[in-house]
Amino acid sequence: MINSITLNLPAAGRKSFFLLLATMLSGSYSKAQSVGDVLLNVNYENGALNSGITEMNVTNATAADAVYMVQPGATGNYAIAHKVVYGDPGYYSNDNWRSESATNQYKPANFYPGDERRYEFSVLLKDWTPWKIGDPTNETNIFQLKMSGGAGVPLQVRTQRNVMRLRFAVDNNVPPVDIIPDVRPYVNQWIQFRIDVKWTDTATGYMKTYMKLPNQSNYVLVDDKINYTTYNKGPVGGDHGYIKWGVYVTPPDITRIVYHDDIKVIYLGGPVVPAFKQKTDEIVYASKSNLPRR
Repeated sequence: MINSITLNLPAAGRKSFFLLLATMLSGSYSKAQSVGDVLLNVNYENGALNSGITEMNVTNATAADAVYMVQPGATGNYAIAHKVVYGDPGYYSNDNWRSESATNQYKPANFYPGDERRYEFSVLLKDWTPWKIGDPTNETNIFQLKMSGGAGVPLQVRTQRNVMRLRFAVDNNVPPVDIIPDVRPYVNQWIQFRIDVKWTDTATGYMKTYMKLPNQSNYVLVDDKINYTTYNKGPVGGDHGYIKWGVYVTPPDITRIVYHDDIKVIYLGGPVVPAFKQKTDEIVYASKSNLPRR
């Protein structure tokens, strides 16, 4: 016979306890994360602009073709395209020429100090207009590790002139790093990125950026920051971080189109993600052999 259990809790506490117990017994409770759990997997294989994630914002630009699906993708049937036509108000949003998707409202993919994450994505520069001497030098952003509320941006993957580069938070006072000296040979080809970050608001974190070009079989470390402040909250905003991808800023009189695919946020360590729930029929796990050794 099972002995009865007495709970010395107020009524509200007892209700919360039994709801939690029922959830756990039903099998829908999120277990603690392990290294390699995928918190976000955007592969567009359902053909939807939000890849089935209702909390994801696909763009704030109003032009009919500011965002659209393309075939094939980097590894599957679909990818997403973002487009900006300089001078056309349909491609102007959030105070600049931009069309970007963002996970600001998708809490499992947000980051905070103490989190360790891997970010992966594939990108293709579609029919990219090359820079010529005398042309404007405006940068075009294609991926961001972004902070909420206007705080400093920890990392941007950008093009300027014919170079692809990494730009970092202003507060860190570190120069940009050029990772592809000339993007022209790689136009209309998929480039893959992997970025490992330990998010800290002191100089105890790391940010390691890996890249795989079309002619490479393995990722190559292109930037390695250690003992580094990765989470610069600043005087305003910075309640959490999230990711954005698409087109942000374009030189005058230029049309920019960028494809993205296989966008993932992968758990490497830190506190349990409260809103995370494994979906065994959909989840795609990172290769354990490629994850940092604990």
